[in-house]
Amino acid sequence: MSKPKIVTSFSRYSDTELSNKAKFIINSMTANAYFATPVPSLGEITAADNDYTAALSDAENGGKSEIAVKNEAREQLEALLIKLFHYVLIYGNDNEVILLSSGFSLSKAVNPVGILPKPTGFSAKSMEKGMATVKLTKIKGAGMYQYEYRVVGTEAWTNFLSTKSAVLLQPLTSGLEYEFRVIAAGSANERIYSDILKSFIL
Repeated sequence: MSKPKIVTSFSRYSDTELSNKAKFIINSMTANAYFATPVPSLGEITAADNDYTAALSDAENGGKSEIAVKNEAREQLEALLIKLFHYVLIYGNDNEVILLSSGFSLSKAVNPVGILPKPTGFSAKSMEKGMATVKLTKIKGAGMYQYEYRVVGTEAWTNFLSTKSAVLLQPLTSGLEYEFRVIAAGSANERIYSDILKSFIL
């Protein structure tokens, strides 16, 4: 049985349909316990959709300039929705019910995808009190990075999601040694963790 796949091609939507789809996703993920901390935030998606809706209205009776603005706004909205897809993919756990609750459409078709490589250039340093700068070499095809950290000797990892390949993790407890690792998320379900690094926190 194939795993459920989220449809991430928005080119099939007309201009109006894209806005309607964005609103449906926003409404579906608002107060959705499965997706408590969306990245990008629903506020960012809403703002992008509002800009797109306004540009779409202006383009209806406008000229080339208004149409160009509308097209740019559409690209920005699509880009944010694709980033949100990666977040949903991580927390959807291949569960069709959970994935559908996000508002994204699903497809059962299985497309050949490559597994993203093990993160390289990974480093973790504490340069300021109670903080750690964590970064890695950007991975092509990665829509999201999941950073994980814990105090050495403990079991549970704390997760931090970001679209950036360099982040500042805080607040951390000064004087303790932490372990850090990272994983890149693309469209494939199989993922490879980085090596675990240790760093004392100032």
